[in-house]
Amino acid sequence: MATGQDRVVALVDMDCFFVQVEQRQNPYLRNKPCAVVQYKSWKGGGIIAVSYEARAFGVTRNMWADDAKKLCPDLLLAQVRESRGKANLTKYREASVEVMEVMSRFAVIERASIDEAYIDLTDAVQERLQKLQGQPISADLLRTTYIEGLPQGSTTAEETVQKEEMRKQGLFQWLDSLQIDNTTSPDLKLTVGAVIVEEMRAAIERQTGFQCSAGISHNKVLAKLACGLNKPNRQTLVSHGSVPQLFSQMPIRKIRSLGGKLGASVIEILGIEYMGELTQFTESQLQSHFGEKNGSWLYAMCRGIEHDPVKPRQLPKTIGCSKNFPGKTALATREQVQWWLLQLAQELEERLTKDRND
Repeated sequence: MATGQDRVVALVDMDCFFVQVEQRQNPYLRNKPCAVVQYKSWKGGGIIAVSYEARAFGVTRNMWADDAKKLCPDLLLAQVRESRGKANLTKYREASVEVMEVMSRFAVIERASIDEAYIDLTDAVQERLQKLQGQPISADLLRTTYIEGLPQGSTTAEETVQKEEMRKQGLFQWLDSLQIDNTTSPDLKLTVGAVIVEEMRAAIERQTGFQCSAGISHNKVLAKLACGLNKPNRQTLVSHGSVPQLFSQMPIRKIRSLGGKLGASVIEILGIEYMGELTQFTESQLQSHFGEKNGSWLYAMCRGIEHDPVKPRQLPKTIGCSKNFPGKTALATREQVQWWLLQLAQELEERLTKDRND
């Protein structure tokens, strides 16, 4: 089986993006516990984004603002503007376009959502390697990069060292192990990719004011997983060699594409909990339980191998709008349904027109 180490793929995720958009507009909110809410008429509104300062108090998304205030009395709230009786996300979409434009200058990007995108750095890395000509890579170029699985040989006493010192130790161990003269080395390619992502993230912050986290690996699944390991405003490199240890304690449901029915079936049918446990099954065994396609994908994925390409796309594939009417807000008459259909149609027309003009 091919090990899938020929590509360098990154996932960039804007840290609590809606909060950052509000903080840019109102700098008073910076470095304070704050959250973005919509529809304040019921329990202070539903929270859709939370700053890290507020998360420290236990405030989470999907919480009612009134309940969040009980956990964090000093919580500051920014309300999503409403238009035609529903939340208007135009401000955040426009901020997203700013970010995507910066990223697209570095490599091929695939917009995954309003606040994250995949980047195929394979060609950019190859160009950079030719310029390096065997020169060592300085740790100064990787100031916010963590190497998953390093440092090695840490003791209980060393675990009390500050996280930044541990990051530096791991990075130095990694850089010392690189085969600088071997331009085909997958680990060297990932390292150069990490340097490019450091530059990209710095450019995003410099040109938009927004901070982001990132993951760098050989495929989209590992890149997304890596991105969440050391937030906020940090990036993590996951090499092929670090996968067995990482997956040994990685819950199956945390893997991209396994958070739903397939993941639930794997856990129930096989009686396992962690991604690494899948390696004990043969490909034919997995195919017999989950079908030929899913079985082969699981067999490869538990070994850190995945081939889904980064598809060039800066803009959303579709444009849609909707509004939910739960409980007592349920629509009861034909007139109400017609009125809301008109509002949604008008919003859709407006957004399609803007998209075409842009």
